[in-house]
Amino acid sequence: MADVALLDMDIRSPERSEHGERIDCYALTGTDLSRWSVLVVPATVDQEYLARHRDVIRDYLDGGGVLLFGGQLHRDWLPGASEFVPLDPPSLQAYRVAELAPHPIFDGIEPDDLTFRRGVAGFFARGHHPPPPGAEVLVRLSGGQPATYLDRVSTRGTIVVHANGDLLGYDGLPGSTAGRLSSQFLDWALREAAERRAAASGVAAARPGPAGDRPVELPAATGSGLAAVYGGSAQHHRALTIGKYACHLTGGLLYLPDLAGTDLTGYDGLIIPERLHRGQLTAAADRIRELLDAGGTVVTFSGGEPLPEFLPGVRFEHRPTNYWWWLEPGADLGLSSPAPEHPLFEHLTLRDCTWHYHGVLDPPDGAEVLVALPTGEALLYVDRVSTPGTLVVAALDPMSHFGAYFMPATERFLDGFWPWMNQATAASVR
Repeated sequence: MADVALLDMDIRSPERSEHGERIDCYALTGTDLSRWSVLVVPATVDQEYLARHRDVIRDYLDGGGVLLFGGQLHRDWLPGASEFVPLDPPSLQAYRVAELAPHPIFDGIEPDDLTFRRGVAGFFARGHHPPPPGAEVLVRLSGGQPATYLDRVSTRGTIVVHANGDLLGYDGLPGSTAGRLSSQFLDWALREAAERRAAASGVAAARPGPAGDRPVELPAATGSGLAAVYGGSAQHHRALTIGKYACHLTGGLLYLPDLAGTDLTGYDGLIIPERLHRGQLTAAADRIRELLDAGGTVVTFSGGEPLPEFLPGVRFEHRPTNYWWWLEPGADLGLSSPAPEHPLFEHLTLRDCTWHYHGVLDPPDGAEVLVALPTGEALLYVDRVSTPGTLVVAALDPMSHFGAYFMPATERFLDGFWPWMNQATAASVR
């Protein structure tokens, strides 16, 4: 769909949806966004980068464009918007969609079809963003929280903010009225953009002072200890800065676009979360391999995208993900460990590693498999043979799910993983 642009984080997963033309997030400043009527910004976007270039987004909106953001805001880049407020406490009742405003986007859609997928709640929204004065609330949860709102007042364009993934993720739901949501949104958004652009044509946009390339403060990197790569998404931000996990990151956070220019050899270990922009990560391949060659530890996760190809000995094979296996009577992924005495299991159990998986690993000879499927295929292993350092490789995606306030097992996993990793890197200080 040529009139729709999707801001792309280059996460190379075969499970991505296709609703428009993809634009690399980091090409934003050199792209004429006015070519597209609708701009879709995903939950995985680097919000640090958008905050530094918020003027690009503002100019697009003041030209009459329509912007859809679905996710959790944690940086100031979207005009009029406020930070995400999670449901506290989360519950089945709290997740319920209680009210849909009469609007073409939600025409004919039943609230329960948004609340539930296969009888499971929590996919539509797990919190809200306080709307600016004058915004139109489209969806409310049972506690009155505005899960989705429409803002025509903060700019000369139109902003739709939704408190989860985006509104384009409801395709292919047979028998559910929610299956029409994606097409109804796009039909409405294209008409909306035509009207807003006509109204904005020839009118000078007013903005509250220059935006420019403002720096955004991040937790400081220390040059030593255990560090993590931070891709700028809200999911990564929560998983890496929440107190009980951040205390283990003695090396602080390394912002992904800066990684290629950073000497990593002074660090004991580096965590590479899932769902990072692959182009930016690959640019730092030499720096990461230098850390391994110096005897450091590198940990890498996958959320469906292939694991970094530049890491020695890493072989990943994608598998279609069964998100619903646990609904079957007596369901069990059947995970096992060929190394049950490994120190990792002093901190967590196989149950804590059990939610779903997006692929399997083929470890190099001599690597130690810690978590495996009944087929014997690996989901997590430790490799001390391919480099002078240590590689911990996992076909699991705990940070993106925990960071999105979803999947309780991922919190249990991280509760055990972080202390183990901190101890393991401290014990192997070079």
